[in-house]
Amino acid sequence: MSLRVAYQEGSAETWLSGNEDVLAVFEFCRSPLDASEPRHVPVALRQLDEPRRVEVWRCDGPIKTGSWDRLRFAQGERLTMGHVAMDLRRSTSMREASRQAYDIVQSYLQQSPHPWPLKIWNYIPGINEGSGDEERYRQFCLGRADAVLIDPGDLPPLPAATAIGTHPDEPALQVYFLAGALPGLDVENPRQVSAWRYPRQYGPRSPLFSRGTILTLNGARQFLISGTASVIGHQTHHENQVADQLRESLRNVRSLLDEGHRLMGDARAQLDGDGILKVYIRDPADYERIRATLQAEAPADIPRIYLQGDICRENLLTEIDGIVGCAPVADST
Repeated sequence: MSLRVAYQEGSAETWLSGNEDVLAVFEFCRSPLDASEPRHVPVALRQLDEPRRVEVWRCDGPIKTGSWDRLRFAQGERLTMGHVAMDLRRSTSMREASRQAYDIVQSYLQQSPHPWPLKIWNYIPGINEGSGDEERYRQFCLGRADAVLIDPGDLPPLPAATAIGTHPDEPALQVYFLAGALPGLDVENPRQVSAWRYPRQYGPRSPLFSRGTILTLNGARQFLISGTASVIGHQTHHENQVADQLRESLRNVRSLLDEGHRLMGDARAQLDGDGILKVYIRDPADYERIRATLQAEAPADIPRIYLQGDICRENLLTEIDGIVGCAPVADST
């Protein structure tokens, strides 16, 4: 059975108790330093919609939990969730904190029965603070590149990923991931320049991630969608137009899913009830407009949650990511 992801009402404590197949519970609006046990992953982003929910991951168990250096993990039969929170009050810089986080993640994966990262989430306090190359996101990218130490060439150096800014006063950089026993299929979006090929204007080291990764598990496929914004080629489109940015983001998601279908051939991922969406919004005042736009543009049956978070470029107002199922394509003969 594949990874099962849902937004659920109830407390994190409730979902963590008595559910033997729960791989992780993500609780919003709490510092990652507040994690109570390895499967509990607080995320320092405020939920903008109601009712309050947690994000619950389930998979085939039994679930084994533990720690590795400063990383906590939960391990199912074929999947692992791991998370690390780097207290920035104890680090010399964002670059160093990022390097250390990725060093820890990589050292854990090297000895794990599930060594292949499938998607990585990065939540970065004050992501746009600092000018020029001193911006925190650019420094984060430098630290990640210091740890990865590869020349990507023509291949994606890392799987799908999301990078979103938490409040500048949040004390911890957070990195969490989903990993598997087998590698995923990394997918690029034909409408966008691959992130690791961005020109110098975006920083001294390009972001290292693919636009999406397809997970195949027990015959089922799921599409893990990277953080996707209103970028065509490598340039931001629709500056200061939040609804148009969301529509462009959705066009990019659909283009990515089409490319995944081209690569798979026998299956297609769609935005429907078999998946979830996360919608990140820079300015809470834009929430109602974003919500109405998404309601008009995406099927109502796909669960979604709206979170306040800064985007990696100051001229981007919103971003979406998600996990959607891949259904077999009907034979037309």
